[in-house]
Amino acid sequence: MEWLQSMGERGPQAVIRQLHTLRGGVTDTSTLIYLERLELLPLALGVFDLFLIPLVIAEYGGRPEGAIPVSASGTGPTDELICRTAQALAQPVLSEDRQVLRHACRLDLNSYNTLMLVLALCAQQRLPMASFPRHRQRLCTFAWYSAKVLAVGDAVYRDLMAQTSRR
Repeated sequence: MEWLQSMGERGPQAVIRQLHTLRGGVTDTSTLIYLERLELLPLALGVFDLFLIPLVIAEYGGRPEGAIPVSASGTGPTDELICRTAQALAQPVLSEDRQVLRHACRLDLNSYNTLMLVLALCAQQRLPMASFPRHRQRLCTFAWYSAKVLAVGDAVYRDLMAQTSRR
């Protein structure tokens, strides 16, 4: 809930500014899987620096080509290690996991789910804007996002479309 409140409070325009400048983050296994299922993992790896701790590499079953392996900061559960490593590297957290996102929020770290990563690819003109609805629909067939999370994504998409049409 903290992540959603943070995104909602910033408003679509502030989120769009962040998406334009997003360069990567410390990534969890679910985000890798979601990007792979959307067939966007190679593109994401070409655009973003996806930092992976050893536990994520093991959970995923290997390191995708282009991903950046990093040592975990400390010991403990994967969720905490992802956030502590992101904090040590001054990177955002890329995750689908509510616990990870809450932990990131407590550490005052920016965090993004796959829905936002798809929007970042669109904002950075690496993915056609017109493809977002299709990717959103596919994502919703295997990912669980609340209506509020989808509403934030949809508001960002509408504002991105409006910006694009003004160019």
